[in-house]
Amino acid sequence: MRTIGESIQVWVVSLIGQTPESWRHLLSVNEWEKAMRFRFPADQARSAVTRGVLRTLLSRYLNRPAGDLDFNENDHGKPAIAGIEFNVSHSGDYSLLAFSHESPIGVDVEHIRDRKVIHDLARRVLTPDEYERFNSVPDADRQRVFYEIWTLKESLLKAIGSGLSVAPESLEIAFHPDKPKLLSAQTNLIKDVADWSLHGLDIGDTAYTAAITVRETHPTIQLNHF
Repeated sequence: MRTIGESIQVWVVSLIGQTPESWRHLLSVNEWEKAMRFRFPADQARSAVTRGVLRTLLSRYLNRPAGDLDFNENDHGKPAIAGIEFNVSHSGDYSLLAFSHESPIGVDVEHIRDRKVIHDLARRVLTPDEYERFNSVPDADRQRVFYEIWTLKESLLKAIGSGLSVAPESLEIAFHPDKPKLLSAQTNLIKDVADWSLHGLDIGDTAYTAAITVRETHPTIQLNHF
């Protein structure tokens, strides 16, 4: 079993063929009921399996029984547990989970969907400079570029624990697939943009984009498959 140590551990979980019942024994009553409130079976599985895997990995990292872990939540619903930093995301056929010894982290994974309103959406959540760069790429690439920028922003919002209470367009990112950078942030939750590093992640499926944000300048990130 990999230990966290000084690295950031990221786990990719395939949800294909997974069933909620396989993980029910690890979930609390509230977690199970929350998963079952989803209308569609795929969403039920996504919720239950992700929570079950989260408990499994936390159990290994913290050396505590998975069923005995108690979670807290901040004002925006971000879960937390003493002794470790973590974050989760799921979309389509995948869940993404990240763990850190002490650095705040956020992750996001998104299934790239063919949205006819992609330009309207981009205009709402991108800054003027980001939108200009978005418009400068060839039409065939804009869908992916938008999702790559969006996952970076979403991972940052999750890392600072704000959710969408901080407007995505208040964050300015210099986007490059290999080396994105946070340029500015109009929120008092970020004191110095230089403290934060943003990274795109390749989960091995070109139909998805993923990203992680860490409050470290040069983190070591290890990508694992569950």
